[in-house]
Amino acid sequence: MRNYIPIVKRDETSKIFIDNIMMIEQDLRKTMIYTEDAEYWRYGKIEELLRYLDERFLKCHRSCIINMDKVNKMKAQTIFFENGFSFAIGKEKFQSAKQHFARYIIQEANSYA
Repeated sequence: MRNYIPIVKRDETSKIFIDNIMMIEQDLRKTMIYTEDAEYWRYGKIEELLRYLDERFLKCHRSCIINMDKVNKMKAQTIFFENGFSFAIGKEKFQSAKQHFARYIIQEANSYA
């Protein structure tokens, strides 16, 4: 069974499969979920979505979660995703995210060796 985030709104109900999620971002009361081919939103806090996510996901700061499987590289305080999308974050949070990403990709590479 594939894991997903349920989105239930007055005019729409849908499943967002976590394998497709690149990033989740909080903007005031609205939470945006970015996939490779679409954007979804819901009202609520980003913390409410953490229970649906696994170890691939990193909360890089209070309003952003990234799927490290979808990240291509991190450079100059910017996260670059496989599909060309990029997202800039602050210097302090970027350093922490970059270190976590480095550990993650080394661990992933070693698991295939």
